[in-house]
Amino acid sequence: MGWMILLAMCMWLLQLLLGLWQFRRFNAHVKELRKMGRVAIGKAKGGFRSGAVVLICIDACGKIVHSENMSGRTVFAGFREMSILNGKFLPEITEADCKGLGKQVTAAVLNARQDYENYQELQKERCTENAAALAE
Repeated sequence: MGWMILLAMCMWLLQLLLGLWQFRRFNAHVKELRKMGRVAIGKAKGGFRSGAVVLICIDACGKIVHSENMSGRTVFAGFREMSILNGKFLPEITEADCKGLGKQVTAAVLNARQDYENYQELQKERCTENAAALAE
């Protein structure tokens, strides 16, 4: 019985280490993309399906200059380029623009678009608040 507990602990530790390794790879990849411009990150949880994460690099106007996705069920999944989105404007992306990317990747792209819109709205609110504070 003791060896089963030891085996379970070893498996848990291995899962922890592999998750940490994947997280570090992800962060390093985001850091590289940020050299090209701002990066929008979208995610779609998988549950029983494989989840997806997208990284969308945009210029100052919101035009997509580079996009990649990572989908899979294991920590060994890597990023793949999605050139189908390059050249389009992130705020204008629709489900039709993601044709052929798969359900989870499409959901992640739309999540990135929504997060970007929320960020833009927050920036507008802050600018309005700052302008009002300066006017007083």
